[in-house]
Amino acid sequence: MGLVKLTQGDIEKIQIDEGIVVVNFGKATHRIIGPTRGGATATITPSIRDIDHDGRRGKEKNLQVKDGEDASITVATICSSQENLALALPGAVVGADTGKTIKPSKFGLIPASAYLDNIAIVTKMADGTFKVLIIYNAMHEGAFTLKAASKAENEHNLELQAHYDPTVAEDEFDLYEIKDSATNPLVTTQASNQANNQETNP
Repeated sequence: MGLVKLTQGDIEKIQIDEGIVVVNFGKATHRIIGPTRGGATATITPSIRDIDHDGRRGKEKNLQVKDGEDASITVATICSSQENLALALPGAVVGADTGKTIKPSKFGLIPASAYLDNIAIVTKMADGTFKVLIIYNAMHEGAFTLKAASKAENEHNLELQAHYDPTVAEDEFDLYEIKDSATNPLVTTQASNQANNQETNP
């Protein structure tokens, strides 16, 4: 078998190096989670149901139903700021006192304020453009861990799950988006936010 030749387009669209994880990407409240360790991973998992029938030989096209879909972003940061720690405590409140004390949320229905508007991974391509993967209504649902060990740093692990909004119709809400950007979207967002701040506070 002969070697497969790569096109220049194939090479240019190789995603290189680690990405940057951003809370509330594109909004005035955006914040970079960092420094991170081990990169970041986005996982999108559809729930596919096969329609069973007599004589079925295996999986069949046009006889499958997509019942649902989950999306998540996992990342480990070695920054133990109160804001980062609180991301792993759903509904927890970071107090306004000098020490910024984190206090637990109450039991019962988790409030809408506990969900981030979005979280994104921004990565660079070999051609200098950027790929942005965004999940919406994100919240960590796993355990909170803080480990203190000799000659080591605490790795604060986050697995942020995307959530549907039950008040919004399916065709009006996207659980995730994957976008191409010709320029660094973080620089564009920062410049836009600065301009808005100047207009608000001349």
